[in-house]
Amino acid sequence: MRTQLVNAWIFLNEDEPAGTNYNSPNSCYQRLIQQNIYQSVDILYICFVTTTPTSSHTVPSGDGSSYTIEMGASSHPGGLTNQDYMNSIIRDARKNNPSIKIAVTLNWGDGSLISNIFSNPNYSDQQNAEHFAANLVAYLKNYTLDGFDIDWESPISTQTTQSQFAYLINAIGEQFQKQKDKHYYLTLSPAEVGHLDAAAVNKFIDFVNLQLYSGFTFPSDFKKAGVNPDLFAYGAKFEAVSAGSEQGYQTAKEAYQDNKEHYHYSIFTNWRLNSSNYVFEQTQQQELYQLVFPDAAKK
Repeated sequence: MRTQLVNAWIFLNEDEPAGTNYNSPNSCYQRLIQQNIYQSVDILYICFVTTTPTSSHTVPSGDGSSYTIEMGASSHPGGLTNQDYMNSIIRDARKNNPSIKIAVTLNWGDGSLISNIFSNPNYSDQQNAEHFAANLVAYLKNYTLDGFDIDWESPISTQTTQSQFAYLINAIGEQFQKQKDKHYYLTLSPAEVGHLDAAAVNKFIDFVNLQLYSGFTFPSDFKKAGVNPDLFAYGAKFEAVSAGSEQGYQTAKEAYQDNKEHYHYSIFTNWRLNSSNYVFEQTQQQELYQLVFPDAAKK
């Protein structure tokens, strides 16, 4: 039987309630600590990172001949940045739940994000991918992170070629396997098949977070593309149905029952923990964890 996990994404661009920042006692971020929400998260995905050429300011530093990742830019009240938020979440989540794993998710919104990695004409596609993978490992180690996730939806899923996808996943997977200090998670979170390469997915991806809440994401499409259904995970959505609404797309019970009746996946990943109805989202995260792990102590 596959390992059971209950995971969640968190999107750093947003501050809730309006006017707060990470350190405000009543912020959505502080509630995660106050209510022990992190104790109901196995893997926390921090959104979103982007690809960038190496420079004197990147991790690792470089001369621009290869690409690495960086946390997306956004400003917050009090002059804080998304990088400040990421640093604080890593610190506070691990203090609240020492066994939590923390990964970063690559942004879907710019179709050039992956193709940029292959832009150096002095190297082959395989070499460009290998350089990125080595830089990625250096970044993860610098921030004591545990993995890398790709939000695979249009435009990135269609503007990345299948060969680029294969080179990228194979290079990252091989780099991750070389690391003997711990297991680094490599996951895919698709809304659509796009130009993914099933052979690379089946060889190196730990699990595939299907965005079942999208309305157009069907497991059968991924099976038809050749993806191993044993990798499938249930993408839940507790986010507000509209701005200002207290109603979420799903409740924990609805997601759990839907999976039980139709999918039978052992992994759940929830979008997300900090939208405008963050109290509902965080409470549903705890309820879902207790449904999956009924013998766990009440959080």
